[in-house]
Amino acid sequence: MPSAQEQMELDEIEEGLRKLALQQQQLLSRKELLTMLQDFKHSTGFLSSTDKKALTKITDSTEKTELESIDEQLRDIAEQEGELLNRKEEILCPDQFRPDLSKLNGLGVFVLPRISDEFAITVPPPSFPAPQLTLDYNKLPDSPTPTQCPSCQQFVTTETCRKMGNTVWLLCIMAVMFGCFCGCCLIPFCVNAYKDVVHKCPKCLAKIHTIKRL
Repeated sequence: MPSAQEQMELDEIEEGLRKLALQQQQLLSRKELLTMLQDFKHSTGFLSSTDKKALTKITDSTEKTELESIDEQLRDIAEQEGELLNRKEEILCPDQFRPDLSKLNGLGVFVLPRISDEFAITVPPPSFPAPQLTLDYNKLPDSPTPTQCPSCQQFVTTETCRKMGNTVWLLCIMAVMFGCFCGCCLIPFCVNAYKDVVHKCPKCLAKIHTIKRL
């Protein structure tokens, strides 16, 4: 049986393996999303022919660099998992309980004892779905949404802000026409549901799309 200190180390190893598994799942989802986006661009007319000539080289190089970075991170995670599993094996199966290879008649083959269910690692699936990328800017909702910035060509989650639009002013004028004085006509300026929503890129701060109420 492991000592109290070894048990604490085992708990830390299991926690580290869970975190690495979660990071690996997120990176795999990101890689799959980029691959699907590449296939989508190459198989559909998402960009005009002029835009394709101007942006294909930049976009492809950016996506390729990001995919290479993801592959490198996945290799690092695999190495860290291997180190943690080796350390766990050393704790659960010390050297004095391992068979001596010199006494195996030169076969050099042995099977490690089965790890009990008490120390089995169960990695739960992510509690959140993979983000859905919205490429049609006219379908952007009121809330921040993952998309591709048309200015810097980066995959970002938009930042949203609200501004006074035609709907707010029209409601204010209608309130005045119906005799709503004493500040009642200013109520539309305080209601976010009547204001236009502006989506911006958090990296280059370019305006991506404006959702107009009217």
